[in-house]
Amino acid sequence: MFGDFLTWWFAQLSDLVPERWRRLGSSSGDALVFAPAGPLSGGVETAQISLRRGRNETPLGRFELASGGLADLPQSAGKSVVLQLSETDVLSKTVTLPLSAERQLDQVLAFEMDRETPFSPEEIFWNHRIERRDRERGLLSVRLLLVPRASLAALLDALAKAGIVPKSAEIASGPDRGSYLPLDADSGRLRVSASRRWPAAACCAVLALAVIVTPYVRQSLALANVDRQVAAGRNAAADAEKLQKEITRLTATVDLIDSERDKAGRPLVTLAALTQLLPNDTYLTEWQQQQHQLTLSGSSAAASRLIGLLAASDQFRNPAFAAPVTRNEAAKSDVFTITAEVGPSPPT
Repeated sequence: MFGDFLTWWFAQLSDLVPERWRRLGSSSGDALVFAPAGPLSGGVETAQISLRRGRNETPLGRFELASGGLADLPQSAGKSVVLQLSETDVLSKTVTLPLSAERQLDQVLAFEMDRETPFSPEEIFWNHRIERRDRERGLLSVRLLLVPRASLAALLDALAKAGIVPKSAEIASGPDRGSYLPLDADSGRLRVSASRRWPAAACCAVLALAVIVTPYVRQSLALANVDRQVAAGRNAAADAEKLQKEITRLTATVDLIDSERDKAGRPLVTLAALTQLLPNDTYLTEWQQQQHQLTLSGSSAAASRLIGLLAASDQFRNPAFAAPVTRNEAAKSDVFTITAEVGPSPPT
């Protein structure tokens, strides 16, 4: 099925390639051009024949169509044959159709041929050319070109007897110059001039190229998007790593400060603990802490009990009187000096 589609697709592209390009792509690039001497309506007895090579035509002379007059022609093997008609030999008409008819224009024109012309599609060689699209009004203007088969019957019969079968008729003059009328069974098939065909051929070629290139372009865009996301992720990871290093540095700094504070002691913590621990009748007159060594001086109603209170606390160790306790009878209190170590109690 896919092979059939490719065959059909390349056939459509080939049909849109201008006739002169197809001639250049053939084996020889030559064509024999038959131009009837006189109008078709008067009966054609002779034809002016020339050899076309590219854009140049070399006259070969005038030949009789009857009595073996074409026997002296050069061998036409490998050469295409073109029947050249004048403007007066071709009938033309502009037909207005709905714009939607463009999709199946050949079929629509064949169906409407009896109404638009005095002929049926089987009685003529014909083609068409789109002249104008009126999208606002939804109308399509089509130029219809045709030649009655009866007008060409005698000429084609004479050429066939000489082994010459032209595939198309070329309009040599007038506004339709360069247009072609197919002379084969598919006579309704459009063959317009090269100047009008090349945009369609170029369009189809561009579309075919787009079909091939689009997946690669989409993949490239997807990869570019992934690269951008990866780059953004790398930047975010770098920022996160930098922030983590800063957090680690600050944490180490805080730990260092806490460690140094532990080494130097925490006077406010010690003072708060003493405030909660000492009874209300005890007053401090001097308080000194050097690292973990604490010295307390003051007065209390019963200084001896202070040693027990300090020893029972988890925050003080080895409390002892640094000097003898003296009694102040006037104040009815003991004057004391106590030393202790600040810190947790040693494990038991």
